Amino acid sequence: MLAKPAATLPAGSALPGGTVYEPKWDGYWAILERTPERCWVWSRNGADLTAGFPDVVDAACAQLPPGTVVDGALVVWSEGRLDFAALAPRLAYRGHRRPPAQLAPAAFLAFDVLAAGDADVRGRPLRVRRSLLEQLAAAWRPPLQLTPQTGDPAQARQWLEEYAAADVGVEGLVAKGDGQRYLPGQRAWVKYRIHNTREATVGAVIGRVEQPVRLILGLVDDAGRLRVAGATHPLSSRESAELAAVLNGTDDHPWPAELSTHQLGRFSREPVAITRVAPMVVVEVEADTAFEYGRWRHLTRYRRLRLDLSG
Repeated sequence: MLAKPAATLPAGSALPGGTVYEPKWDGYWAILERTPERCWVWSRNGADLTAGFPDVVDAACAQLPPGTVVDGALVVWSEGRLDFAALAPRLAYRGHRRPPAQLAPAAFLAFDVLAAGDADVRGRPLRVRRSLLEQLAAAWRPPLQLTPQTGDPAQARQWLEEYAAADVGVEGLVAKGDGQRYLPGQRAWVKYRIHNTREATVGAVIGRVEQPVRLILGLVDDAGRLRVAGATHPLSSRESAELAAVLNGTDDHPWPAELSTHQLGRFSREPVAITRVAPMVVVEVEADTAFEYGRWRHLTRYRRLRLDLSG
């Protein structure tokens, strides 16, 4: 079951059966399955991730009864915050290969149960599934953990403030209907992300300098080099005209003329041709908390020019 984005946090009565709220972990959504013979870790698309998470698998085999299927997030904690990039080496392992022992330990944060005692419970309301999950998790030990949940909107807003202030890698909240059935593949939950504003230098654009479609953002690293930090959502016609008036194209630039999708927030499956501009214009963008290695993992949103900071 998936979540659709929302610009505001849903009210307590917005979803079927009343709204409950849970942290949105910066991790990899996965399914943990315990059969009589062994345990499996599956991606939400059905890929077998078992080999990459032997610590989670061992814990599941020891702590889950056979016939259990649990939905949740695979995460890695590093230096007091969630580290999404640390999951990548584990996701690459398949078959009988095991990741090296020196990798940072992973954890599984459960937020739903799909089967218990060999019975499919996806058709039951969330409140019933949550009760079953809490019973299962009563004796859990790390790396298996239960995701906290609240039905109090005030508590949810407090969580948002605390997560934003602590900067621990929690992306926001997921709102769910307490009476909802589990609907595989459907976006019946709602996700609300924590967003912050940040200044960045415009290093290039998608489109022409006279009519930019997106901005390619740069941040200066510790060595003083301008590094690609991400891209914006498409600009409005007003925003495009506003930026065209201050941007100047150039070939004297440290960036190549084509960038990978990994550098640009993955809005394209193919490398993207860019139009380089003189890196003198600073803008303010709104970005979520998925930021690592000096780059935003998701697209940002242009907010305004910062002519006071531009060269």
